[in-house]
This record gives sequence, structure tokens and C-alpha cells, in this order.
Amino acid sequence: MLRGEISAAPLLAMGLLPALGGGASFGTRFRWTSMSLGLEARMLTSMADTFADGVLVHASLAMPALDVCGHRASLSLCAVFSAGELRITSDPGVSVQSHRPWISAVGMRVSGDWLFSEHLSLRGFAELHAHYSRPSVWVNHREVWQLPPLTGVVGVGLVLPVGCL
Repeated sequence: MLRGEISAAPLLAMGLLPALGGGASFGTRFRWTSMSLGLEARMLTSMADTFADGVLVHASLAMPALDVCGHRASLSLCAVFSAGELRITSDPGVSVQSHRPWISAVGMRVSGDWLFSEHLSLRGFAELHAHYSRPSVWVNHREVWQLPPLTGVVGVGLVLPVGCL
């Protein structure tokens, strides 16, 4: 039996942006008994970080993510595919650029659901991503940060089933 669900979760991203990042995820999922396919929209922003010569840099990232999951009871294991463009801003008069700003990644997610009722559950998850492309940030024509090969994302959010389809 095919059923749908929608979800929303605050996110904490480690390594994905030049400084610790936070944001939100909004998604939809189509689930069979032990498999599911989901699509999410993720918006992340970093806390401003000071790099060379006291330059304050702020980064943001919008990423769609596609996942394929296997489920067993309240636990699930997923393959996650995501892509997005790194956006960088700074103080006026400072030359700040992102080289190769596109991020593409494949990752694994482990998650668990806690059912409040048949109409609401809480989902916690942790992800580890390996990156195909590794953007970098340049301040005054000098590289000050590059995306590491592995990054992590954690989140806890609400899931609402929308019934059988």
C-alpha cells in the first residue's frame, strides 16, 4: 500500500559551509511497507565567520535532496543525493568569491521515528556526505576555505502522514 507523508525539520550542518551552519528542510515522501522515495528542499546559512585580515564572510546554500530509503520498524537507512550552489557575501569593498560554487554529494542517512499518534511523529536523523565537487572561498584573491571531502548534517523534525494514495 502506497502512502504519503510531509515533513519539516531544523538542520545543523557541519563542514558544509565555511562556518557552522543551520537551516531547515521541507520534504515529501512516498512510502511502501519497507521502501520509500523522498524529495526535500533544504535551505542552510552559516554564522558569519572571520577569515584573513578580519574579513567577515557569510555563506548560504539552497539544495534539493533526493533519497531512497529502506525501513525496518521505526528505523531507516537511506541513500541521499543532493546538489546546490554556495553563495558568499561579505563587507562592501572586500573581494570575496566562491570558486566552483556548485556542490554535489552522495550520502547515507540513519533515522528513527517516534510515533506520537497516527497523525504525527518525530523523526531524528544523522547524515554523512561525500562530495563530488569541492567549492572554495577566496578573500582578497587568497583561498581561505575549501569544502572538506566529508560533511555531516543532523536534524529532528515532524512528520505528518497524508494517507493512502
